[in-house]
Amino acid sequence: MTRLRAVIFDMDGVLADTEPIYMEINRDLLSELGIALPFEHLLPYVGIPAKRMWSELRSRFEIQQPLSELIRLEKDRQVQQLKGMKQIPEIPGVRPLLEELSQMGIPMAVASSSSREIVELILSKVAVSHFFLVTVSGQDVSRGKPAPDIYLEAAATLGVEPRNCVVIEDSPPGVEGAKKAGMVCVGFNNPNSGKLDLSGADLILSDLSPESRLKIKRLIL
Repeated sequence: MTRLRAVIFDMDGVLADTEPIYMEINRDLLSELGIALPFEHLLPYVGIPAKRMWSELRSRFEIQQPLSELIRLEKDRQVQQLKGMKQIPEIPGVRPLLEELSQMGIPMAVASSSSREIVELILSKVAVSHFFLVTVSGQDVSRGKPAPDIYLEAAATLGVEPRNCVVIEDSPPGVEGAKKAGMVCVGFNNPNSGKLDLSGADLILSDLSPESRLKIKRLIL
């Protein structure tokens, strides 16, 4: 008998091409604080919860603003920017993948470090909410990526054993967390998320072409 599997998607950089938007927002915010930081210096924070990122940046650059204020400013600007966009770019090939998995009867979840408000906003704008039985945000777990908590919560809510889950991730913290959860991990090498080390993944893909989607489905069949 074929084992039941579920697929858990990261959101930013996997479903929606939002990482460049976030990096631009953070560069502008840091610039206002008197800190000029190149894009490549923000790449290590892709997939990292906002609390950890701003805690590290605050310590590194001796930023005086309280941590809670920095997190709030970032989130407010993200929400404002995303709401103002007529269309949020989706990852090419992700919609056919969602449709194919849905036709196969595979339960799907989203596990994103972003806040619940932003998760719901992006999934609604990209018009893919209906594919997912479960969405877990960074606010729903005590420890963010690379801890496995968000994936384990998604699996538990789906009612699927972690070993029967496939995760699709585009960041090193996401890959690490998925493997800590005991799940199969597909590393999606999104060039707009930066050149990141996804070597811990079981399978690395550079696109979601028909050939790549077939490789994902073969992990399930």
